[in-house]
Amino acid sequence: MKIRAISIDDDPVAIMMVKKLCETVPQIELVNTYNDPISGAAGIILDSPDLLFLDIEMPEFDGVKIMETLVKPPKIIVISSNESYRNKALELNALAFLKKPVKVEDFQEAITTYVKSET
Repeated sequence: MKIRAISIDDDPVAIMMVKKLCETVPQIELVNTYNDPISGAAGIILDSPDLLFLDIEMPEFDGVKIMETLVKPPKIIVISSNESYRNKALELNALAFLKKPVKVEDFQEAITTYVKSET
């Protein structure tokens, strides 16, 4: 089973990091990436991902607002450099909070959590 995923992050380096991390997990198909939170929010509807990799600190429309406004959200893994958002992300039902730069082992553990949540 392929896990359809998208990534929303305003940092192009972080987008590349997520792409590389996804390549370490054959089950993940990264179908789209967005470096603008507003386009990314629309992409959640258009792409219908199973899994969303989401940054929190972005201009205009941050990741917390995205999480709060989704009616039927996909599973979400928050990837942020700011640890102070960990509790808020988990309160909003994120599967995991990963601190940038993300270690491969932590990423794979978060994907394992996703797979377990789907069974």
